[in-house]
Amino acid sequence: MRFLQVLAIGVLSGLVAVPGFADGGSPCSEREVTASAVRSAGDVQAFVECAKHYLDHHGPEEARRAFNEDERWKHGSIYVFVDEIAESGKDAFIYVYPPDPSREGQVWGESIDDFGTDLYAETYRMMESTSAGWTYYSFKNPETGGHSPKRSYVIEVDWNGDRAMIGAGLYAPDWPGTCGTGEVNASALKMSPSSDALRAFVRCAAAVVASEGYFAKQQIETDPRWSDGSVYVYVLDMMGNQIMTGSRFRVNGRSLYEWGRRDAVHDQFGGRDMLAVGHAFGEAEIYYEAFNPDAGRPENKVGFVKRVVSQGVPLLVGSGYYLDGATAMPVTPCAANRVSASAVRSTESVQAFVQCATEYAMEHGTEEARRAFNEDARWQSGPTYLFVDGLATSGENSLTHVFPPEPAREGSLWGALIDSFGNDYFFELNRSLSIVDRGWVHYAFVNFETGLAEPKSSYVVKLDWNGDRVALGAGYYAPDFPGACRASEVNAMSLEANPSDAKLEQFVRCAAGMVESSGLFAGPVLQSDPRWNHGSVYVFVIDTSTGIVRFSSNEASYAVSGKEGQLALFGGRDMLAAAELFGEMYWYYNFTDPVTGQLRPKVSFVKVVDANGLPTVVGAGYNSEPAE
Repeated sequence: MRFLQVLAIGVLSGLVAVPGFADGGSPCSEREVTASAVRSAGDVQAFVECAKHYLDHHGPEEARRAFNEDERWKHGSIYVFVDEIAESGKDAFIYVYPPDPSREGQVWGESIDDFGTDLYAETYRMMESTSAGWTYYSFKNPETGGHSPKRSYVIEVDWNGDRAMIGAGLYAPDWPGTCGTGEVNASALKMSPSSDALRAFVRCAAAVVASEGYFAKQQIETDPRWSDGSVYVYVLDMMGNQIMTGSRFRVNGRSLYEWGRRDAVHDQFGGRDMLAVGHAFGEAEIYYEAFNPDAGRPENKVGFVKRVVSQGVPLLVGSGYYLDGATAMPVTPCAANRVSASAVRSTESVQAFVQCATEYAMEHGTEEARRAFNEDARWQSGPTYLFVDGLATSGENSLTHVFPPEPAREGSLWGALIDSFGNDYFFELNRSLSIVDRGWVHYAFVNFETGLAEPKSSYVVKLDWNGDRVALGAGYYAPDFPGACRASEVNAMSLEANPSDAKLEQFVRCAAGMVESSGLFAGPVLQSDPRWNHGSVYVFVIDTSTGIVRFSSNEASYAVSGKEGQLALFGGRDMLAAAELFGEMYWYYNFTDPVTGQLRPKVSFVKVVDANGLPTVVGAGYNSEPAE
């Protein structure tokens, strides 16, 4: 990978180590989110962990009052619930239920959901294998009044001597099974544009393209769901050919669509290969100028692209909305979503982290902010740190204001920083922040933990810094970006030696990428290559329609092959149907360890992908308890 031409690789030995959690080990010292700011699975988990901490410190009575009354703990469809852990809803008492507090102190009654079993029986079964985790079910959404798929994080707690669970959940419009026409469509996005709405719109369109490939053309180009004036879906192949578009002003063929022709006169991205960016990162929010068919003139636009693989062919699906002269982007204040560097795990946490840093700089001034960003553990941990750079058309005239990996560079010019996507990173930074006042840049940069140039997504905010126009930002490196997934970082041996949910998700997503690209022909490699099969960690692939195990390195997998075997494994619950609906999910169950031959509690993560035109579950897991 061609990398930044003038950057010397530094060493992080001088960085301050992050201390343990304060307040008895509470994760709320590092990551705290209120109900109104919950947007993602990571937010839900942090929210529930903080709710448990509140319960532990204040007791059941005060916790019940707070969860029912305080805005910190409830907003719209986001709320904290506490239920008894029992083998059926007929036996499970309700301790906290903010949508209807009158039900507290009663039993639920039998609660059979869309996946075939009493959801309390499923939670009870799950809690026999783990003390905290994710459960997937259908439940009443208090905002809509209807039943919708819900993903909840739950933790086992003591409630006045009773075994109980505390939890909260998320309803999302862009899971494969929830992309409803009434909620996600071009007209809704045009009427109420936002990054969240755009992301859901593109992800739902991408699901159609992933499942139907080129046969999706008629639907994408003629169905009003996908096109309404200035809002429309487009699809590009990885050679730059536009193969589908809902725009009446665009013609399919050899072009880079509205991104302009690849020459010095017309290329507004300064030579940056945006196709390669979308391919490497899987998803990317981008900003550019394009012709608005409703206004009849060029305007600034926020776009979002998602990479999909349909029958082995990678494609980019995208859409966008016009800013109509407004450059302000919505902001969630730090008070509602506080993140320290050591808790940065996702795009949402990066964005919250940068917002907190922005507020700190504005409150305390640039000198104190520079000191804090360089010295305080709150602002740096491993590869996560804050940077402040002058905004200019090139690194050759961009001043370094804050750079914790190498403070000696502060006060000097960077020099031209040409990355693997083809242009000076500072050109792209300056270009993006001339369109919006905050947003994302995607590029290749050195990861000071590995010493390698890796794909990096950074969230940046435009600020005044002692009279200079600057960008304050932070980013993250994800091992499971499609353009990452290196064997040295993501492998079965590493997962078995140090199991964690984060590493498991990365492992499965990288394996799923192979199945997407090669279909079932990936089987021999996933079965035999030690990268994918080591000790008790192995990849399995299941046909979602039949439950047949297509391949697995554990012979015990074939004993449950077929729909009936899968149902028996989960007490009658149709987890394959749930996986198809949610797209990704955790499974908790007891299964035979291929090393010892004994049943062990297991945490698995699965992802549904298209393999040779068929929806297929790709999964792996780790033993959640040590062998006796």
